Amino acid sequence: MASTTETTTLKPKSTQPGVVRQYLLAYNAVNFFLWSTLTFRTVRLLINQAIENNLEFDIPAIFTDTYTPLLQVTQSLALLEILHSLIGFVRAPLFTTALQVASRIFLVWGVLYPFNENIIGVDNIGEYAYLGCLLAWGVTECVRYGFFVMQVNGGVETVPSWWQWLRYNLFYVLYPMGISSECILSVRALPNAEKLHPLYWWFIVVVLGIYVPGSYLLYTHMIRQKRKTSKVKKDQ
Repeated sequence: MASTTETTTLKPKSTQPGVVRQYLLAYNAVNFFLWSTLTFRTVRLLINQAIENNLEFDIPAIFTDTYTPLLQVTQSLALLEILHSLIGFVRAPLFTTALQVASRIFLVWGVLYPFNENIIGVDNIGEYAYLGCLLAWGVTECVRYGFFVMQVNGGVETVPSWWQWLRYNLFYVLYPMGISSECILSVRALPNAEKLHPLYWWFIVVVLGIYVPGSYLLYTHMIRQKRKTSKVKKDQ
């Protein structure tokens, strides 16, 4: 549901078995690499198109270069975060983690996979919503996974203060950007979802209905996380 997944908190280094730390380090490093690749590819394509086409963008071309298989694989890896929370590898609320991951999987596989031809290349609304998701998700995840790589490797005290600031403040802008883009893509899929099957139309409608309370829950949760982190820093 979110364009930010700020809920994952690693256990203190001393409480994690060495093999778990090494696994989490590898997991977060792989995700950081994939999201960085996706984000820089998107930005590079936008810059090249702006220069070559006099500030006109070919978003269908960006979709082709980013969605298959890069976004599909990168976003699908987040399913492991539900498992991490469930088995206690990280101190993350299972419900909010599952809610966030499920919303992203829904967008990537439940909306874009079956209906991309009816959304991308049709009009600017759906296209810029896809671009909004790419940028909101990408920037957020680069910061988040980079944070965890440094935290697992050397402890939270090794994370630069400016990086911590980015992690706990970017969501104020990126969350509304991501959530609105996700909702637009879902709404644009509705006419063709009904053609596919009436129950699929209702499925998307139900998901959109969950977005409103779910978005409020996750946004306020992230604000509480930020306040908690700020309080800890003041007490140190």
